[in-house]
Amino acid sequence: MNTTDSNLYEVLEIGDVATPQDIERAYRIARATYQPASTATYSLFSDDENAEILQRIEEAYAVLSDARMRREYDARLRRDRASRHTAPPATVPKAPPPVGEPEPPVPSVPDYSLDEPDEPADGVYDGPALRRVRIRHGIELDEIALRTKINESHLSAIEQNRYDHLPAGVYLRGFLREFAKCLKLDPKEVTESYMLLFTAHGRRPGRA
Repeated sequence: MNTTDSNLYEVLEIGDVATPQDIERAYRIARATYQPASTATYSLFSDDENAEILQRIEEAYAVLSDARMRREYDARLRRDRASRHTAPPATVPKAPPPVGEPEPPVPSVPDYSLDEPDEPADGVYDGPALRRVRIRHGIELDEIALRTKINESHLSAIEQNRYDHLPAGVYLRGFLREFAKCLKLDPKEVTESYMLLFTAHGRRPGRA
């Protein structure tokens, strides 16, 4: 079993400081949530996707519930994170304008005009593009969370392109499809476009 391909804590939706009791509880909740008969996920994932998720849940529990295997996995996870870490660019203080010259204009608030088409000009459905469509339709994020049963924090992370705060790819695909349906967009087009960005930022895409 290759445990270095994804974040096993993420699969169970727990932190890496979780206690054995936390892991056991998260495992039982995850299994119940993604069983074929679960009403919480039947509209989000296909049978094949649910089967893959359940397999990953079992793999995550097998590793994280075993003290030795968990220590080895944590060590690999730290090395992987360290190898991807890059120092943030140094910030240079902005010099004040010369005396007598006017201050530069303050950027205006984006205008999400109702006349604009829902399809982005460049064909890329990233988070801000989805947010613009949502605002043009006058839909609040909490409305989408209520309709889709998707946690609002996940929807917010999608809109902000916070890839490190998003769940594993196999979960994200289902979220994107439901998000797109609420915005009356093509679910396949939105999912494929966003997952390309997700993968480009070092996250695993999961099954297509």
